[in-house]
Order: sequence, then structure tokens, then C-alpha cells
Amino acid sequence: MNTLTAVFGIALLAALLYTALKRSVPSYALFLSLAAALVILVRVGAAFRSVLLGVARLGEQAGGAAFSCLVRSAVIFLLTDYTRTLCEEAGADSLAWCVWLAGRCLVLAAAWPLLEEILQRIGSMTG
Repeated sequence: MNTLTAVFGIALLAALLYTALKRSVPSYALFLSLAAALVILVRVGAAFRSVLLGVARLGEQAGGAAFSCLVRSAVIFLLTDYTRTLCEEAGADSLAWCVWLAGRCLVLAAAWPLLEEILQRIGSMTG
């Protein structure tokens, strides 16, 4: 709960300062935003590490290509979402839409082996 309070407090304070600095000194606003993001990432480092360890344990238990497909799809989705958001914030809305579409296609391509496996298992149950 301490980390949660710190992260939201840092984000709120940085957002308020960013809004104030953006009008007068936009370059400092960018540096403030990057510094706040770095501080937040450092604060959630331990939680992120425990999530990665949990994912690794799940991968060992589940094994196989199915888990790999799910992890790849999740990574593609997250990177696509972040990239799309950055494009939108930069004012490149058409580029953001293209990134969104490309990300969806890449997630589908990454998950395709899993979908085929599911369909084969369903087919073997009914046939």
C-alpha cells in the first residue's frame, strides 16, 4: 500500500507541475515528466520483479507453446498500447491508429498457434 500511495502521489504531483510548466517552459515539463516516470518505475521495481517471477513459475507449470503464445501476445499488446499513446500525445493520430491496427494484427499472429491448438482439441473431442 505504501508503494501504491507513493506512485499515485508522485504521478499526481508530476501531472500538476507538468501542466504548470508546459505553458511557460515546455522543455522543463518534458524533463519533469521523464524524471517522474523514472522514479515511478524504480518504486514499482520490486513489484514488477515479483510479477516476473510469478510469470516464470506459471510458465514452468504450464509449459509448452500455449504459454509462450500468451506471453508474446501480452507483450505485443502492452508495447502497442504504449506506442499508440505516445503517438496520440505527440498529435500523430493517424500514426496512432496505424500502430493500433498493426498491434492487433501482430497479437493475432502471435496467438494463432494457440487458436489452432484449441480448435484441434475441440475437433478431437467432437469427432
